[in-house]
Amino acid sequence: MTNLVQLKLYSTVGNLPFHDFQVNTTALGKIVAEKFRQQPELPGVIITKGTKMWGMISQVRFLEYMKLPENKELYSRQPISELLDFLGTPPLVLSENFQINAAVLTALNRPKNYVYEPIIIVLSNGNLRLIDLHDLLLAQSELLVKAYKMIQDRTEKYQSEIPELFSQDEDNDDEVTGLLLESKSLIDQIKNKLKK
Repeated sequence: MTNLVQLKLYSTVGNLPFHDFQVNTTALGKIVAEKFRQQPELPGVIITKGTKMWGMISQVRFLEYMKLPENKELYSRQPISELLDFLGTPPLVLSENFQINAAVLTALNRPKNYVYEPIIIVLSNGNLRLIDLHDLLLAQSELLVKAYKMIQDRTEKYQSEIPELFSQDEDNDDEVTGLLLESKSLIDQIKNKLKK
């Protein structure tokens, strides 16, 4: 995971760790299963046809479906595109410039059965990557801690300046009162002239 300490309040999803696991629609299910076995941290697989994204299958859905022996036997030898019909979810696709807080809100506003699915990020060069929702939520929590600390620091700073403001006013209190009294008599003179 990227060092969250380096995140700024307006960091984008492009600043987060992402995964690059893509296969063509013709890749066999057993290739995907083997990759997931070797790299359990992968949130899913992006399925492409030529240069276009065809869909995405999360590792959780894939492994859940392949638990049944008959599915494992059948789909290990089938192209991954066959599984897309059963396991593919409408992918959430975001630009790498999407702010982290906005990305969290967008992800959590998906239908409940898709909320925890990985998110596809489109990099500036057009390449596709996956971000795990867990990493996105960790990043947002780090940003909230930073925002809270900033508010706390500023509040303490302003509270320490309040007594200084009042101590300055006490020195000029007589002068200010005198100016106000002079202004009152001028205002009264103007009122009298306007009445005539």
